[in-house]
Amino acid sequence: MTWEQPERHASVGSTNVEALADPRPGRVVVADHQSAGQGRRGRSWQSPPGAGLAISAVVPAVAPELMGWLPLAAGLAAARALAAGEQPVDAALKWPNDVLAPLVDPSPGQLAVLEARGRRWGKVAGVLAAVAGTGDVVIGTGINVDHAPEQLPVPTATSWRLARGGDPLPQGARGALLDAYLEGLATWHAALAAGDARAVRTAYLEQCLTIGQEVVVHRPDGGTTTGTAAGLDDSGALLVDGPGGRTVHHAGDVEHLRPK
Repeated sequence: MTWEQPERHASVGSTNVEALADPRPGRVVVADHQSAGQGRRGRSWQSPPGAGLAISAVVPAVAPELMGWLPLAAGLAAARALAAGEQPVDAALKWPNDVLAPLVDPSPGQLAVLEARGRRWGKVAGVLAAVAGTGDVVIGTGINVDHAPEQLPVPTATSWRLARGGDPLPQGARGALLDAYLEGLATWHAALAAGDARAVRTAYLEQCLTIGQEVVVHRPDGGTTTGTAAGLDDSGALLVDGPGGRTVHHAGDVEHLRPK
């Protein structure tokens, strides 16, 4: 995967909408602010000007049975990018594609998405993928970069800055993060395009905090499934072992239950 020179915007309605208007493979649309950002399941959100980093990258489709891995691979690329470079933070994943960072001295009212590995974690980034009319895929990733506590969009969020202790990030940090993310996304996409999800699956599971946890899956049909997150199948779907046996979830919001 070869990326075009990123198209940079100070502010835009939605980088995904911009990219979908001309979904050329390799196109990258980047903005420091979105006024109409899009989330999963039709949610919308806004970020204070200059605080976030929104990236929409266009990639060719992969085999239908591997398409579910694309947003997971994007989350993995974002987590790896945050953990690399001169301003690293521990980063982890919550299925399907939420990127988490540790809560460092959380402010009053700031809530953890989950507690695992002896730490409390908040959401620092998320992914939304959309299939264009051409069949190519626009992968949108939104990262909370420089938010102060009062600027966080929801109580369960955090930012790269806060995970680093609260000091403003140095000049050039955004560019380095973007470069590392795009490099990782290209690597994982190449593996999937070759028909091999093994490397993506292995790397994803190493950083996923969901597996082994007691969870409630809020399904797209409005129902819920409770059980233990047991693993991922070959398509990237979540396997949950519950009272009625094993269920397979290709989509849904996962709530991690607190240990009793």
